[in-house]
Amino acid sequence: MKKSIKGKFGVVLLAFAIILGGCGAANTGNTGSKGESTDKDKLSVGYYVNGNLGDSGFFDSANAGLEKATKELGIEFKAVQGGGNQSDWPIGFESMVSSGKYELIVVGTSQMKEIAIDLANRYPDQKFIYFDETIVDVPNIYSVKYNQREGSFLAGAFAALVTNSKELENANPEKVVGFLGGMDIPIIKDFKSGYEQGVAYVDPEVKVITSFVGDFINAPKGKELSMAQYNSQQVDILYTVAGPSGIGALEAAKEVNKYAIGVNSNQNNIQPGHVLTSMLKNVDSSIFRAIDLYKQDKLPFGTNESLGFNEDGVGLAKDDLYNQYVPQTIRDQVDEIQAKLVSGEIKVQ
Repeated sequence: MKKSIKGKFGVVLLAFAIILGGCGAANTGNTGSKGESTDKDKLSVGYYVNGNLGDSGFFDSANAGLEKATKELGIEFKAVQGGGNQSDWPIGFESMVSSGKYELIVVGTSQMKEIAIDLANRYPDQKFIYFDETIVDVPNIYSVKYNQREGSFLAGAFAALVTNSKELENANPEKVVGFLGGMDIPIIKDFKSGYEQGVAYVDPEVKVITSFVGDFINAPKGKELSMAQYNSQQVDILYTVAGPSGIGALEAAKEVNKYAIGVNSNQNNIQPGHVLTSMLKNVDSSIFRAIDLYKQDKLPFGTNESLGFNEDGVGLAKDDLYNQYVPQTIRDQVDEIQAKLVSGEIKVQ
């Protein structure tokens, strides 16, 4: 009897040893060998979109910069889309910040500035990259702005050349060009000022018609206002600075067989032959550059950088569609004006 009990006890001990051994093996596998790359080695970046991706503008451009950083710099990132209801943005953004999941958080636009400053002060250990606005003296925010006035000057010069063109069949004899803004706010007025200066540089007699949508998401209203400019006010080319609302303007250009200038990202392929060029804010390259500097411990937090033509911060989209639909005479004049902007011969006020 005693022998039997002893035998059973030995079986139990053996089974217990096997269980312990199995637990030990599983734990070793989860830990990983020294020097092995794990997800924890990657820089984790969050991107808060105060709107939605798919805008064919700077939300998508920033996302493209993060995708490039994923491939070339080895980061991992997650984009969170806040949607069109502005009242949701403060809660949604703070949820991302308070999660503690991200070493860096990317956010932008003038509409998020005060929210970002507040959160940066309340979460001093969180680092932020802020695009398309100036924020200084906040030690955990690096901000980058684009010289949209300089870029818009070239867009205005281009518009004046188009409306005066005898080679473009849809340019009418009237010297009238259009501007569609999302909202009547300082940053959009800055675009408008540069645009008007560029128009006047080429031809002071060209008139600029202006409309504001009232937001950046209402594409049908953007289209309606643009149709009014094209049909009632003799505009033959229109510069849209209205985010997703501006997509309606590009549709209107095609519908009435006129021209448009896109903004922020290259929108030439949205309505080819009607969107002749786009004024680029190279958000993608600026975000990639900032992350690269951060990884080198060289990103100047607490400061703002303004990027113009010389820093590849702004420009006109000169792709195959531009070369196909824009006459060589206009392309040559645009290149000449751009060279003068770069050299400082032309100074935008």
